[in-house]
Amino acid sequence: MITLDILRLRELLERELASNELEPLDDEFYKEFDSLVKALEFKADSSKERGDEIEERLSLAELKIAKELMGEIIRIRLHKIVDLAVKGVPASLPGDEHKVFNMLVSFINREPVAIHVEEKIVEKKFEEEKIEAKRAVREAYLIEIDIPKVLDADLNEYGPFKKGDLVVLPLQIAAILLERKAAKRIRISP
Repeated sequence: MITLDILRLRELLERELASNELEPLDDEFYKEFDSLVKALEFKADSSKERGDEIEERLSLAELKIAKELMGEIIRIRLHKIVDLAVKGVPASLPGDEHKVFNMLVSFINREPVAIHVEEKIVEKKFEEEKIEAKRAVREAYLIEIDIPKVLDADLNEYGPFKKGDLVVLPLQIAAILLERKAAKRIRISP
């Protein structure tokens, strides 16, 4: 099993964007992502305790990028899973995605849909991230030139980016990069 990292997430996002078919995933993919998140959080906490502010900020930036990439991957994969369910095409999917597929097929066929929801305590931080994600509509952008770090209106840092990077950005930054022909919008078709 290959360890999941940001590079692998980016490669998967690029493959998902480039194909109308679902990319095959290991059954442990989502567990690997959870482990990546925990490792990055632990790294940030350890750096903070050691007083290494730079390492802490880098770890938090990596964590944010990983979550954004994963959000895009899930969104694209869900669109594809819905298409498969509508067509009635069975698919080989990891466990949680297979459950979603089966629920969709049951819904489409007007059969009773069994939903088993586990109650989880949602941290306030996660809720704030969801609210922020809803406010700032995001798209994928292909970077055309090397770009140093940039700041948004709230002084959040983005970058640095290298030519060929596929990134998710707030619309205000993306608009500037598009205007200056420093990035190209990648359309994600539903």
